[in-house]
Amino acid sequence: MEIKYLEYFEKVAQNGSINQAAKLLYISQPHLSHIIKEIEEEAGVQLFYRTRKGCSLTPDGEHFLDHCKIILKELERLKTFSESSKPEKSTLNVSMTRFSHTAECFNQICRKHQNEKSFSFCLKEDAEMNVIENVMEGKSNVGVIHFASRESSAKQKQFSEAGLHFVPLALFQPSICLSRSHELLQNQDLIDLSVLKQYGFVRYIGQFEDFIYRITTQNLHLDLNESPKIVYVNDRAEQMSLISESNFFTIGITEFEQQDSRYQVVSIPLLGCNECLRFGVIYKEKSELTAAEKEFVELLIKHYHVLQAKEAEQINKRPAAFVRQVEKTI
Repeated sequence: MEIKYLEYFEKVAQNGSINQAAKLLYISQPHLSHIIKEIEEEAGVQLFYRTRKGCSLTPDGEHFLDHCKIILKELERLKTFSESSKPEKSTLNVSMTRFSHTAECFNQICRKHQNEKSFSFCLKEDAEMNVIENVMEGKSNVGVIHFASRESSAKQKQFSEAGLHFVPLALFQPSICLSRSHELLQNQDLIDLSVLKQYGFVRYIGQFEDFIYRITTQNLHLDLNESPKIVYVNDRAEQMSLISESNFFTIGITEFEQQDSRYQVVSIPLLGCNECLRFGVIYKEKSELTAAEKEFVELLIKHYHVLQAKEAEQINKRPAAFVRQVEKTI
């Protein structure tokens, strides 16, 4: 059982409502309900009574909460001890949603500091809600996330209420990533989402709420979480290698460096998509970033601006009808 789940359980118990706890945790109510159910299944007992007014702890739930408080308190003590014993050194602590473009920037900063006497650089890859939580809880100092552009106002409000500063990076059209030798590319350079139903979808484990898995175009809404053919992977190298050697696909944005040359995987704009991906950086409003973290944020801004310009150049080379459709979505 994940430690994070114990924190979620405690929050539900404190508020007597899954819906209210979900709002405080900045996750969806269905997702939190699923987690609570999973905890009960693993514990082998019912932990909450559910009613229309909310939920309350069962006797087993009361005992479970007592143990949770002890475990979480000890973990907090360990965290405090660990932080106090850390030596002074160059640090970079980042959480990110899984996009190679961000990882490239992190790697570049690591290479720049490789000859220093001491440093501690950490990169965590996770779902958007976990990245936000990591930054809020101080587990990471910088977060790099993406979300649907239509959610921009709601996200800005969420970040403000959570005491987070948001730095916008870029806006991208979703693209389909598939092998350069894929049969769909033999006769066309634009692909409609509907033709992908017959092919396997390669996705990361978790991230079920990610916008790129629930794509809407002019003619179709497709929840890729419900695809008949799904392959779950943990990292991008595994994902790219599989796509390069099969007729599988995934959803992403413009190509990352050496994507085509290394994996023979290309990114093709999704025809008729009604939405864009917004990328940005988050960090605590009152936090002081380290020199390496400031370098990282500055590099991200430059790198994503270049990527956005590259996408615009590629779009302008497309047929006029496609360019007009893209301009309507931005």
